[in-house]
Amino acid sequence: MFAKIGQRETAIIVIVLSLLVAGLWYFTWYKNAQVRIEELQDDISRLEIQKQRGLAARRAMPQLEATIREYEAQIAEFLKALPPREEFASVLKELSAHANATGVTLRSIARAPAGSPVEDVRAINVTLTLESTFPKLFVFLKKLESMRRFSTVDGLAMTLGGEEYTNPTLDTNLTMTIYVYEGKPPSDAEIEESMEIEEGGATQ
Repeated sequence: MFAKIGQRETAIIVIVLSLLVAGLWYFTWYKNAQVRIEELQDDISRLEIQKQRGLAARRAMPQLEATIREYEAQIAEFLKALPPREEFASVLKELSAHANATGVTLRSIARAPAGSPVEDVRAINVTLTLESTFPKLFVFLKKLESMRRFSTVDGLAMTLGGEEYTNPTLDTNLTMTIYVYEGKPPSDAEIEESMEIEEGGATQ
C-alpha cells in the first residue's frame, strides 16, 4: 500500500505528523514550562521585595534597639518616682497639707481602686470635696503640679456655696487619679546602667 503513495503524499504525511508532534510538544511541555517560568518570576519578584524589606529592617535595627533602651530607661525612672502603695496615706496627708497651706477647707476625701494597664502600677481614683474662694482654689491647684509625676486631675466641678457677690465661696469636687507602685522600684544604679547602655548604643 505504501508503494502506491507518491512522493507528494509522503511529504504531506510527514508535515502533518510533524505538526501533530509540534502541537503535542507545545501543549504538553512548552506551555506548562511557560506557566512555570512565570510563576518562578513572580516568586523571584516577591522574594526580592522581602529581601529589600529585610535589609531595611536590619539597617533600622540599631536605631530601634536604641529607642527601646531609651523607653526602658524612661519607664524605670518613672516607676522610681511613683510612691509605693504602702505610702499612699502620706500622699493623702500631702493633699491635706496643701489645702491647709493655701487656706482651702478639705471637707472629705473619697478613694476607689481603678485598673491600670502597666504591670505593678495601681491607679487609685480620689475625689476631694473642697470649700474655698477661687483665688485660694487656684493656688491649691498650682500646688498639685508638684504631684503631676504620679497623679492627674480628671475633673473639676464648682458651685457657689454662699450668697457673696464678690469673691464668693465655692463648693468644689476635684477628681484625681493617683498612681502607686506595688512592685520593687528600680534602683538608681539600674537606671544609670540603662542610660549608659542607651548612650553607648547611640554613639555606635
